[in-house]
Order: sequence, then structure tokens, then C-alpha cells
Amino acid sequence: MKKQHTDANLGRQMANSKGNSHASRQSAAQNLFERGYKQWRKKNLRSALRFFLSAAQGGDVGAQVNAGYFYDRGIGVRRNRSAALYWYKRAYRRRDAGAANNIATIWRDEKKLKLALSWFKKAVRLGDDGANLGIAKHYLRNEHNPREATRYLLRVCQSNRVAEVEVEEAKRLLEEVRTQQGTLTGQSKRAKHGVGRVRRS
Repeated sequence: MKKQHTDANLGRQMANSKGNSHASRQSAAQNLFERGYKQWRKKNLRSALRFFLSAAQGGDVGAQVNAGYFYDRGIGVRRNRSAALYWYKRAYRRRDAGAANNIATIWRDEKKLKLALSWFKKAVRLGDDGANLGIAKHYLRNEHNPREATRYLLRVCQSNRVAEVEVEEAKRLLEEVRTQQGTLTGQSKRAKHGVGRVRRS
């Protein structure tokens, strides 16, 4: 699931009052972010991107993620993976977990699975518990390792910092894993005891 910053206060790092110029740059970037967000809500997508790019260049992490998201999804601009990765990586270097998650989804969609897994793990380390779902899906679909997938699915279910839709998907996948394991367990018991075997005469 792609992440974007949709609230003017989300992803904000308070300016460290070391100097007025730094604080005023942060304030200007925050103002540009908020203007971009208002334009986005009004569906003025090109205008929103211009504001996000200006704020991103001013160091606003939320605007960096949103600029990456616009390029990633082709919102108000032609899709551009290189530009998306550029802005996501700038936000990641500022410790934004959503940016790491979005980089992971780009690599996952391009079937660069080891890279994707590495970025999902980076997102988790930065505090994005929802990225555990991406890790679990990797272990289920690509490595066919339900035991490892279950560990990550349980982390999603136990977290209070994930979206409800992520919890619901994790619960659904856990149920699928348990059903498959139950079926496999039943098959192995029948095989052990000769139940269901046909003997040739």
C-alpha cells in the first residue's frame, strides 16, 4: 500500500531553533506544503505538484513524499520512476518510513523482490508497522514460507499503528495460512495411517 502525507501536520519535524534562517525556511516550506495539499484536495493536481516540489526543495519531508507519490502514480504529471525514487529517497534520508515503504512497493512491482524486501524492512525499522504486511506477502508468495509470513502477519495484527485495512488483510492471510496448514496436516496424517490410499492388487 502506497503512503502519502495528506495532513499538513503529518510527517512534520519541528524546526530546531538554532537559527532564524533555518526556522524561516522550515516555515516557508510548511506553508508551501499546506498550499499544495489544498490544491490537491481541490483536484488542481499540477498546481499541487508545483507547491509540493517547492516545499520539497525547501526540505519539507511530507512534500518530498508527496512529490515522489505524484511522480510514482502519475498524478498531475507523467509517471516517472526515477523522479519518484529521487524524492522518496530524500525523504527516507530524513527518516520517513512511508518513503521507504513506497520505494519497496516500486521494487516489488518491478519484480526486484530482494530489493523490495530490504526496503520493507527499512520501513519497519523506521516505525511503519504496516510494512510488515509487505514482508509477510513476500514470504508467502515468493519464498513459500508460511511460518515466516505468520510472524509478520501477527505483528500487523498486534500493532496499534496500522490502518484497519492492513489489519483486515493480515487477518485474512493468517486464516488462509491456517487453512492451508490444516489441510496439509490432515493430508500428512492420512498418508501416515494409510487413509485414502488405493492399493494395487
